[in-house]
Amino acid sequence: APPAQPPAPNNGIAWIYGAGGIQYVFARDPKLDVTTYKVEDHKARLLEVSKLMDSTDPDLSRFRARGGRLIMLEHMADYAQSPYAGIRYFESVERKLGKAETAEFARLYTAPGVDHVGSGAPANVDMLSALVDWVEKGKAPGDLEVIEQKVDAPSFTTLRALPLCRWPAWPHYKAGPMTAASSFTCAP
Repeated sequence: APPAQPPAPNNGIAWIYGAGGIQYVFARDPKLDVTTYKVEDHKARLLEVSKLMDSTDPDLSRFRARGGRLIMLEHMADYAQSPYAGIRYFESVERKLGKAETAEFARLYTAPGVDHVGSGAPANVDMLSALVDWVEKGKAPGDLEVIEQKVDAPSFTTLRALPLCRWPAWPHYKAGPMTAASSFTCAP
C-alpha cells in the first residue's frame, strides 16, 4: 500500500518521489492511481519530458570553450536516484573529450554512505566556494572534505569528517580516529 501524505518516518519516501513524478510530470493527473500507470500509455509525454530534462550528451566542448567549470557530487546511498547514472555520464564525458581535457574543467566526487538528503554519513561540503575558487581564482579543486556537524548549537561543532575523493578514488582508512578525515586517504 502507498504511504500516507504527508510522509512520516514509517512511510516509503521513495514512493512519494515516484508517485509525484508520475502523477504531475508524466501523466499530468494528480488523481492517477500510480499502481495502474503504464509507460506505453504516456510515451509521447515521456519523450517530451526527456528532451527537456535528460542530461545525457557527453559533448561538453562548447561549455568548456566558454570557460565553464563543472563539479558533480553523487551520494552513493541515494535511494531516489542511482548515483551510477551520474558516474556513467561523467565517464562518458571523459571518453568523448579525453580524461586529461575533462579534468581541466570538470570534477566528479562520490560521497560513500550518504543518502538522497545528505544523511547516513558526513555530507556537508561547501561546493560553491570550491566552484568560485576554480572560476574566479583558477584554483581547481582536488580532494575535498565532507563533515557531519552538530546542528543544535550555534558553534556547529564537527562530529566526524571524511575525505571527499575525486572519482574514481575512494576514502581508505589509514590509522587514527575514525571520525577524522586525516585518518583516511583517497585511493583507487
